[in-house]
Amino acid sequence: MLAISTTKALSLVDPAVLKGSPPSILSTQTFPSPPTTSVWSQDNSTLFVAFPDSIRQYSSLGSHIGEIYSSTEIITSLTAKDKGQTLILSQSNKIQVLECGSGVGKITQTFASHKTPIAALSLSNDSTLLASVSPSAAHVHNLSLGSHTVLRGLPSAGQITTCAFHSHSRTRLLLAMGKQVLVYDTTRPSGPVKVIPMSDACSGDIVAVACSPFSKTLVAVASNGGNVVLFDMDKDKGCVCNCIYY
Repeated sequence: MLAISTTKALSLVDPAVLKGSPPSILSTQTFPSPPTTSVWSQDNSTLFVAFPDSIRQYSSLGSHIGEIYSSTEIITSLTAKDKGQTLILSQSNKIQVLECGSGVGKITQTFASHKTPIAALSLSNDSTLLASVSPSAAHVHNLSLGSHTVLRGLPSAGQITTCAFHSHSRTRLLLAMGKQVLVYDTTRPSGPVKVIPMSDACSGDIVAVACSPFSKTLVAVASNGGNVVLFDMDKDKGCVCNCIYY
């Protein structure tokens, strides 16, 4: 199921409908205010949509289940563990762990290791490691041990915009910084094991990173200049394979 959100409404589209190239897509739900981020539960049964002051829960059919969390602080990032019984969100420079199995969210843990507002969160493929990035810092939190590690060796120029744990490797973390992707092995936090420049392939700074669920080496990045680049991490300089403009 594909979830598409605009500033005003949510649309949920079945893959079979997409294959038919529909001329238009109808809205499933209207929003009370523009959303800030969203995430599916790991079993894809529930969609959680964050707004500046709350988190709402929707079924895979698009029906509104209810509001599970409200706050006076803006929610900037959101990720989900298990079947959506645990959400992890960022507000300013804090990370909050929200238990919501009962249908009403309750903050059970707070991490405040960052000095500046958090830009993005990412969970490892086994949900034991959580990456959090601010413009000038990247931290990895071990949720099982309650500890965190600061990644070092970041380039002096540019700001970190987002991060993504690799879907096939628990400790491989990708950071986006300007027009380059930094690849870290989180067990060796002294510096990136590889720096992949996008150079002219990106028309702007990278704002999103996604790893292929079918390949251990293919990665897609999207830029704020309006293009998506597909590259292979194992080839020299990323060896851009495809470039899609929108």
